[in-house]
Amino acid sequence: MQKKMDAMAAMGGEDPVAERYESPTAMTLGLTVFSSSFLGLFVAAALASHSMLEFLAASLLWPACLLWLNWCVLVPVVRRGRLLRRVKTALGCLGLFLAPVCTEATRRGPGRIIGASESAAAILCTARALQLLLRLEAIEDEEKDEKEKRTERTESEKEEKRPEKAEEKAEKKSSSPSPPSPQSPRTPAWGRWRRFYHMACLSWHDVDRVKALQTPREHRNHYQKTFQEFLLAALGLAACALALHILPSSFALARGQSGYVGLSIVRVLICCFGAGSVVFGFYTFDRAYLFLLSYFNRLCVHSIFGPQLWQAKTIKDFWRQWNLPVQRMLSEGIFVPLRKTGCSPSCCGFFVFLASGLGHAWPLLCVGAQTSQITMMLLFFITQIIPLQLESKLQIRSRAWVYTVEVLLSPLFVLPLLQMSDARLLHLSQS
Repeated sequence: MQKKMDAMAAMGGEDPVAERYESPTAMTLGLTVFSSSFLGLFVAAALASHSMLEFLAASLLWPACLLWLNWCVLVPVVRRGRLLRRVKTALGCLGLFLAPVCTEATRRGPGRIIGASESAAAILCTARALQLLLRLEAIEDEEKDEKEKRTERTESEKEEKRPEKAEEKAEKKSSSPSPPSPQSPRTPAWGRWRRFYHMACLSWHDVDRVKALQTPREHRNHYQKTFQEFLLAALGLAACALALHILPSSFALARGQSGYVGLSIVRVLICCFGAGSVVFGFYTFDRAYLFLLSYFNRLCVHSIFGPQLWQAKTIKDFWRQWNLPVQRMLSEGIFVPLRKTGCSPSCCGFFVFLASGLGHAWPLLCVGAQTSQITMMLLFFITQIIPLQLESKLQIRSRAWVYTVEVLLSPLFVLPLLQMSDARLLHLSQS
């Protein structure tokens, strides 16, 4: 795909991916997603706020930080101003993380939706902002270097050029090819407001891994397949949600009757359906996202899940296939730099899972979760390093091993989410 894009750039052609991102249909879709998200934010803020000041802080502070971050990334600067732009970008990213904890409205009632969504979106928007900033600086470097090379070439030609007659100059000028126009960089610099569109509305996938669906048949097959997968994931999510709505009553009944066996069965079922709701929730969001981009934009983007996720035979391979954008960000931002400093792979892996755990525990902290719930979420990721070391030492390779480990550890991830969504499950982790 990249070779095709380079060839088109050399021929003076346009990038079909960029064209489809800027199409009226694509922009309408992006604005619809963007406006509906903020409409829900305003409604939740109005229901959770006790004063006008709280409402303004809950509804406008985080969007203001997002606009500031986009402005920092989008506005071009000369090389001397890069440090200032990087500092402003870092402050904008910090503002995205701190905005949800600046008001009490995000920790009560419907406001928890705001705190959880904004704190989670802060991670994605920060990753996208840093990615776009690096792309922008690389493009600026290429343009600067190309300009310097053209200047040096022109000066050298003037020095080596011998005096010629006017007729010979005219003949040589007419026969010589026109100077080549600067080619587009390997990573196309799309419109600056399109970068805002990427960051605010479509921050889930990697903009460098997008493929244009060329033929009508290819387009039809792709969006039909993604729509079928979306329906299956949505049905699975609905079934898990229904079970989680019914089972807490059975849990309370079992506690009242002091039935140990019944209580244990209900507890296991709640954990299983809770884990299923997390997986199906991810798949529903992912497939809906792929379907919209495929149907309206005629684009094929990479799923957040690797193709061999459920065939993984080691914990290491499983996490390499899970949530690829975040995994890639952690690998490039933590694992690789630590390895270059001489840290062992196990030490680097520990810090990667620690960072992932902190990222998942942060939304719980923003919405006022209990310390035990935050600790459980953090432990789910930190304890992954134990089976990783075991499978490395004992050379374990089995899908049964992967499923067993993740099922046994899943309550640490699922229970905090269930307890925060349903007060009837606060005693679920107690014996």
